[in-house]
Amino acid sequence: MKTTLIYSCLSACLILSSCGNSKSPQQQENIQEFPVLSITPQKTDLFAEYPTTLQGEQTVEIRSKVDGYIEQVYVSEGTMVSKGQPLFKIDANSFQQEMNNKNAAVLAAVANLETASIQTERTNVLVEKKIVNSFELTSAKNVEQVKKAELNQARADLSAAKSKLAYTNIVSPINGVVGSLPYKIGSLVSSTSETALTTIANTKQIYAYFSLSQQQLGAFLNQYDGQKVNEKFKHMPQVSLMMQDGEMYTTKGKIETLSGVLNASTGAANFKAVFPNPAAKLWSGASAIIRIPTQLSDAIMVPKSTTFELQGKYFVFKVDQKNIVHHTAIDIMEAVTDKDYVVTKGLAAGDQIVTGGLGNLKDGMKIKPNPSTSK
Repeated sequence: MKTTLIYSCLSACLILSSCGNSKSPQQQENIQEFPVLSITPQKTDLFAEYPTTLQGEQTVEIRSKVDGYIEQVYVSEGTMVSKGQPLFKIDANSFQQEMNNKNAAVLAAVANLETASIQTERTNVLVEKKIVNSFELTSAKNVEQVKKAELNQARADLSAAKSKLAYTNIVSPINGVVGSLPYKIGSLVSSTSETALTTIANTKQIYAYFSLSQQQLGAFLNQYDGQKVNEKFKHMPQVSLMMQDGEMYTTKGKIETLSGVLNASTGAANFKAVFPNPAAKLWSGASAIIRIPTQLSDAIMVPKSTTFELQGKYFVFKVDQKNIVHHTAIDIMEAVTDKDYVVTKGLAAGDQIVTGGLGNLKDGMKIKPNPSTSK
């Protein structure tokens, strides 16, 4: 009985020992390996991007001041024009006739005034000879004053008629580029038409307008030296322009002004950057992206591929000292590089984050870090 009891105890111990040894290798096999990155602050050049609307240095809508049919269109869309160059010709027949009538009215008024003046002189002689009383002279002078007034009115009407006739020849008020031409020959236009005949844009310089919120404004301006805004503009770097097709405009621009009043509806501050446009490659009315560079000496950066977005916030999987991952919220700067985000909150130097296989991770999961991808 004693021997049997000893063998039973030994067997039980072997079974327990065997069971304990079999779990350890299985647990080790279940710990998956993931690539990780150790966070190291570094010096980097970044840029902030803001949508912008481009406008020419001067943009003028061309409208007809008289009603009539378009007789001639002298320009094409996109052509360069000079100040005073003809753009449109409005049918002038009715305006020419009106001017002729007003001119005839002036001639008649001149003749009437001369007659009244002669009558005044004759009456004055008769009064001196006491042939008629002074009342007749007063009446003659009054008639002469009326004829003078009628002449002045006739001349004013003639001037207005000449102006209307002149308005049938529409010329460019500035040097610039012709915009779209919605009206063709034969179209009826008027001074009250909602659509302009065209626009002329002086695009030797292009203004790029962009906005920052009230919260962004302080952080943006605090990057640069100077007590006043005008002083800070002097220390701001040159900015770049990216067109909608992704092409970068070759000439750099400069931020020059900031509106002194926040937009009442959006609470945003409006900036204006100026870009030279000697080759007329930029168009007034176009949309683009303005890029403002900045340099950080100790930036905490993470590849965009290591982040995931949830309910408008960005997260990474951070690895703790026990190799357990935790999904960690991070705040990022608006300024970015092509591949990385700059983290302002949520990570510190020395932290490790998972860089691959994020879809296979769960919060609280234990992993085997592979630091081969560390920078």
